[in-house]
Amino acid sequence: MASVKVAVRVRPFNQREIDLSAQLIIQMKGKTTGILNSKANARDENIRYKEFTFDYSYWSHNERCDNFASQEMVYNDLGTEVVECAFQGYNACVFAYGQTGSGKTFTMMGSPENQGLIPRICKALFERMSENSKRGTTHRVQVSYLEIYQERVADLLRGRDNNSLKVREHPKKGPYVQGLTTCLVTNYGHIQECMERGNSHRTTAATNMNDVSSRSHAIFTITFVQAGYCDGVPSETVSKIHLVDLAGSERADATGATGQRLKEGAHINKSLVTLGSVISSLAELSVEQNGQRKSIFIPYRDSVLTWLLKDSLGGNSKTIMIAAISPADCNYGETLSTLRYANRAKNIINQPTVNEDPNVKLIRELRDEISKLRALMFCEQRSDMLAQLHEKEAREKELTEEWAGKWREAQAILREQRALGLRKAGPGVVLDSDRPHLVAIDDDPLTTGVTLYHLKEGKTTIGTEDSEVKQDIELRGAGMEPQHCSITFENGVATLVPQPGAHVLLNNSILESPARLSQGCIIFLGKAHVFRFNDPAEAAELRKGEKTYNLSRLSLLSWSTPDLAVSMENLQTTMDDEKSDIELQRQNFEKEKEKFEKEQEAFEKRQEAFEKRRRTLEKAQAKLEVEKITVQKEYAEQTRQLQEDWRNLTVQQRQKEVELQEREKELILKREELERERQKIMGDINQECEILRDVKADILHKLGNACQLVTSHANEISFPNPQAKQIFQELVSKSQTTLLSDCETDNLIDILNNVKASSILQDLVDQHRKELSELQTELNRRVKMLCERQKSVELLDKKIVDLVDEQKSLDIEEDKDEELQNLKTMLSKRTEVELRKIEEKKQGLTLNLKKVNSLQSPVTSEENFPCSVEKATLSSDTYHTAAGSCSPDLSVPKINHLMSDSGVELRPSSMPNDDSDLSSNEDKMLQELQRQYMSLKYGCISALSPASEHPLQDIDSPSPIRPLHTGSTSALYSSSLQSQNQRLSPYNQSLYRSMPSITTDTDCDSVVSIASYCLRGAGSKTHYEYEVRIFTVDDRWSILRRYSRFRDLHIAMKARYKDKDTTRRQVKAITVKFFRFPFTIPSAIVLVLSDQRRCSRIRNRWAQSRKRQLELYLRRLIETCRNHPNCPLAYGGSITKAALTSFSPFFKKGVFENGKYGTS
Repeated sequence: MASVKVAVRVRPFNQREIDLSAQLIIQMKGKTTGILNSKANARDENIRYKEFTFDYSYWSHNERCDNFASQEMVYNDLGTEVVECAFQGYNACVFAYGQTGSGKTFTMMGSPENQGLIPRICKALFERMSENSKRGTTHRVQVSYLEIYQERVADLLRGRDNNSLKVREHPKKGPYVQGLTTCLVTNYGHIQECMERGNSHRTTAATNMNDVSSRSHAIFTITFVQAGYCDGVPSETVSKIHLVDLAGSERADATGATGQRLKEGAHINKSLVTLGSVISSLAELSVEQNGQRKSIFIPYRDSVLTWLLKDSLGGNSKTIMIAAISPADCNYGETLSTLRYANRAKNIINQPTVNEDPNVKLIRELRDEISKLRALMFCEQRSDMLAQLHEKEAREKELTEEWAGKWREAQAILREQRALGLRKAGPGVVLDSDRPHLVAIDDDPLTTGVTLYHLKEGKTTIGTEDSEVKQDIELRGAGMEPQHCSITFENGVATLVPQPGAHVLLNNSILESPARLSQGCIIFLGKAHVFRFNDPAEAAELRKGEKTYNLSRLSLLSWSTPDLAVSMENLQTTMDDEKSDIELQRQNFEKEKEKFEKEQEAFEKRQEAFEKRRRTLEKAQAKLEVEKITVQKEYAEQTRQLQEDWRNLTVQQRQKEVELQEREKELILKREELERERQKIMGDINQECEILRDVKADILHKLGNACQLVTSHANEISFPNPQAKQIFQELVSKSQTTLLSDCETDNLIDILNNVKASSILQDLVDQHRKELSELQTELNRRVKMLCERQKSVELLDKKIVDLVDEQKSLDIEEDKDEELQNLKTMLSKRTEVELRKIEEKKQGLTLNLKKVNSLQSPVTSEENFPCSVEKATLSSDTYHTAAGSCSPDLSVPKINHLMSDSGVELRPSSMPNDDSDLSSNEDKMLQELQRQYMSLKYGCISALSPASEHPLQDIDSPSPIRPLHTGSTSALYSSSLQSQNQRLSPYNQSLYRSMPSITTDTDCDSVVSIASYCLRGAGSKTHYEYEVRIFTVDDRWSILRRYSRFRDLHIAMKARYKDKDTTRRQVKAITVKFFRFPFTIPSAIVLVLSDQRRCSRIRNRWAQSRKRQLELYLRRLIETCRNHPNCPLAYGGSITKAALTSFSPFFKKGVFENGKYGTS
């Protein structure tokens, strides 16, 4: 009993695997072969890495490795054992198993310069046969070569025909192929010729996996018989060696097989599946349970392959299986399947026995019995025992002589066949000889054979049986003489010598003197015999030198014997008439000879020119070959350099991206800082405006008091002229009802400056003038400070615009350029609008007091005030701010109160009862400006908050991005500001896409996250599925959920907590906040979908925005529900897997869910 030996061999990467950048997954150490699943992310190494132990593990992946296994090493381990089994009389079988393109045919057949197992085994057989023949051992070798193509058997040695051979099963010999050609071979050259002829007829085709893919199973069978004497006893063994090259298993999607190739692959896979089933059944059958083996049916007949290999797989044979595998990760499934089949095959146990001839076995048994009888007779003298002894000796002698005669006859036949060169060539038989010979040409219809006469070294005589001296070749027929002619063969030259009076023609010419024979000469002897002379040595020289035959001479082969006889008689009767013509022909021949010599000379010149040109072309070709090799080396070097440059550029690109991200974060932080500084300055401007309003109110109050004082003492005060007094009274009365214009106010101040009164009144008037001058000075100072604030805001706006430009250069998406440009335009418009607003406020707060004289120097005061006011006016021309872009919608109805940042109502302080209506109107205007300023302030902050639907928000961050400002300040938002903020949202989203969360994250953020998404389905059923990763304290897992599952979860949560007001409101709040996005594709996207080039990008951006929303929803949902006492998550402590799955089946992993390729 012997188990099947299993060897595993891994090949190098092929070009297809190199193009796919495949990774090495096979490792070998000693007899152990390991396979690594590089795509699995399991933590258990037993799942990612598997090991198998076989009899041999051959590492043929890299020639530079120390443990590289060559073809010779494989033969030394496996082939020598097969040869040894053949000489011992055992059957042997070697077959290669594996997927298509794994190197099976290379291992079995090899290449001309690197032969495989089959040629090496055949060569070793004949080498050992030649050694054993010197010791008297006789051998006979027969070969057959068949293929199994689409479950039909074809004879490869016969050639291509459409006839399928039938498989039969002999009761004792087992399965065999009826009508299969069997060739008797005597040397390695013959068997090599059979292999080459069979390989040329084998069915192959090109696929995506292999350029020359075997489309059939091939079985090369060697029947080896050896006979001899061992210790005087005859010995004869018969061994069958099956060398099998299987077609590889294949997948249609990997090989790209269609049509006929697909049909071939189906038959190949069917037979290999049957082979695997037989191997599995034999492996189970070999396992003993409780000392008894199982009774299992072996499905040999399910496939022609397993039927023919029945004895090799589970019977009388020593079998070796070679598992050929691929080292690439893209063939992981097929490689693992091959290793598992090989692991099962090593459990198969066969029962090989020596195949001995029955007669030889009987002879040996008779000799043993004879020895026993002689031993008994030595002890006892019995007559019946003596008779039995004589009978057995006679039987043994008869069988031995019969066996020896059979082998003598076989040897004679072999020697004759070897001398004649008789061999099969497909359906025909080739008769050849390596010695000079004559082949008889006879058209007698009663003749059924071909006659060949060998010419011996020396003289070979030809005559009839009536000759006194026995002739070497005896012929009968008309015109034959007793001693007709002779052929002398010396030193490789044959000479035909006719006898006087004998009728001999050589190549249709009468021969009267000795003539030299050459290959293909036609000899006529008498009137009934025609021979062709063959000289194998000369024929070989002619083939080697590519000499041409004389076709006129060879054409005689087509002549029949009667035609030749008639032609000969005609020649005899017309010989005298043609003698005169011969002379004329000889003269013509001389002329033709001269002409031929000239042509020959011209031909030699042309040939010399041709040879010269040929040498030139050969030199050019050699030069081209050298240049080709140089170009190939340069190409390889450039390719390597380009790959290295590409890797460097990739690294630089990654570094640049990281630097750009860091720079973008710095810009975002810097812009935030500038925005905060700008808001601070805007607050200071607002305070200055309040102070200016108070100063103006004081000025107006003082002016009113002065007017009242002059009015009450009108009799004591003198005006410059009566007209001034009338104008003064009119202006005072008008100021009590309506506001005065700037011109009227100037006139009133001029009149007050020119009035005169008594000393007491004059002191009061001067006091009022002094107070007005102080107020004017304070007002000018405040205006100057306001101008400085304006310049600061302008500088900050310029920095913000520079940051926008710089961020625009960092943005790599196409649509970001347009968005940033729009934002820049919006910022400019916002600055201009706010400039106009503040300018209007400043103009409303400015008083023209240029004509108010100071108490000390009225003239100086009157000269200086215009200059200060002019400076203030000039500075106000350049005063602007960078507040948010405001639309005309900001002009809302006036309100009587403002809201502070904390939501406290701000009411203006009550003015004194003596203030005019103008002061009250100014207060209202300032309140309105304050309200608009607060709206702009919080509107800009709201515009800068991150938008949830921006595609860039999908960037992974430690925590979700939350709004920067919440609380009661949202009460200041108007509908117009919200619409304006929506228009500004693209820029704000891009600015805040990488900002971390300000608030502190809870542990809910680390429980769930949506890592990625993938596109599923086809046609109208196409949808996105999101990979939700869940991490609890006791487990981690991933699930795939489409959008409808999130919607079902939300509906379930609302239904579960419909009676719990608090949680229901919280879930509703979460829904309003995170589920407010379109459930259908927006109209803008529908228009873009008509452009197929941008359709995929729009859908992908849409899926990215949903991914972030759904992740925030899950986190807020878990965080909210944990605060409810009836929720399974509210038991305190960390979240466990059991609590989360009991909370909702949404988080439970399905039975068929395995990462991205599972079901949802």
